[in-house]
Amino acid sequence: MTNQNKMWRAAIGCLLGASLLTACGSNSGDGKAGNGSQPAAPEEPKANAEPVELVFQDQGGAGEEVFNQSYGSYIRKKFPNYTIKYIQSAKGTTLQDLIVAGQTVDILIAGINGMPDPLFGLDMKFDMTDLVKKHGVDLGKFEPTLIDGIKTMGDGKLYFLPVTNLVQIMFYNKGIFDKFGVPYPKDGMTWDEVGELNRKMTRSEGGLSYLGYSASPAHILNMSQYSMPLFDPKTKKPMLTDERWGKAFETYFLNNATAGYKEWATAKKKLPYYTEMTSSQELAMMVFNSQFPFDGPQYVKDIDWDLVSLPVLKDKPKVGSQANPKTFAITKTSKNKDAAMEVIKYMISPEMQMNYSKQGYMTVLNDDAIKKAIGSESQHKGKNWSAVYYNSLAPMAYKSIYDTKILSFLTPNVLKVVTGETDLNSAIRSAQEQAEKYLESEMKK
Repeated sequence: MTNQNKMWRAAIGCLLGASLLTACGSNSGDGKAGNGSQPAAPEEPKANAEPVELVFQDQGGAGEEVFNQSYGSYIRKKFPNYTIKYIQSAKGTTLQDLIVAGQTVDILIAGINGMPDPLFGLDMKFDMTDLVKKHGVDLGKFEPTLIDGIKTMGDGKLYFLPVTNLVQIMFYNKGIFDKFGVPYPKDGMTWDEVGELNRKMTRSEGGLSYLGYSASPAHILNMSQYSMPLFDPKTKKPMLTDERWGKAFETYFLNNATAGYKEWATAKKKLPYYTEMTSSQELAMMVFNSQFPFDGPQYVKDIDWDLVSLPVLKDKPKVGSQANPKTFAITKTSKNKDAAMEVIKYMISPEMQMNYSKQGYMTVLNDDAIKKAIGSESQHKGKNWSAVYYNSLAPMAYKSIYDTKILSFLTPNVLKVVTGETDLNSAIRSAQEQAEKYLESEMKK
């Protein structure tokens, strides 16, 4: 096993490749090209050439029902001669267990941060570049940052393709704004404007305390619009002392940490999360995964909510978060790579992408017609879903095999800094030192 493969095995997995419950969800559809013209009819999938069995596994551990709802039912309908088998990743049936047992898995499913661990750690990677060309998949139709990020992770090779996408946006509880007679947030707000709104909404009323704004550190820092990397491939060192990490801390947390926020976090020994917006209803605004209401509909059923675009930096107007796509990879051990490629080609076709878009999931294609259809036939239609496309995608930061672990040293410090247990510089320095020790250990393996 190569040194790189050993270090991929050390990655924790899909910390952020998933949204709340089912990772990054799915997208599909049929529609017109981004310029408004009807694209040429795609080549008909070669589904009737020879019956084959394709085995899938989602590295996020999703159950078979979720797989069928998101992918399986569509694939079986389009490819009736294909036998589609799904093996849930669980105790005794992880990918490593299946490899030992001699069970082939043809297609792996994972968020972009969770895919490298099985591909590299278990030496299952397969460069799909030639298959993409052979089957006529036009990479130019994707959102460019998605393909660029994937190629960066593969040192120029194409080990997986994005099928659905998500970004960070801001949800808000309309009921709390109505209670205080404060206008709702708007698309295109700057972080300074959100700070002002946060101060208005953080107050006590009728013996109850209300908070204006919060965010999930693991998600917003990993998908930050600053696009800062966690690891320097040249020096082999963590990059937490890069000044952009400090700026991100200040922008997303410290500048919005009102006295009431600090008191709440100190007393609860945690930061306000989505449950404070949806359950106890004491939080007015929450930055989180755009797919959250679809992954966790039970959490938003009792509140009147909506969404707006992620607030922007003054010097980066219209730049939102980085993308966090759900991806499909063909394994090197698959004996049916052409059939697997046809399935992936169908999942990223305009037909499927339009279908998913109408359900409320972000497309991976740069197609205006598909984007405009988002949420139009979903259980949450009527919400401001255009907010997910209001900003452009931030460039994906360089992603390494160490990122998940390095980030885990940093995120707990957000609470410590907010509550005053430590200062920002000390927190970042401590995380940097922990990350350096971790990397030194990994380099010796």
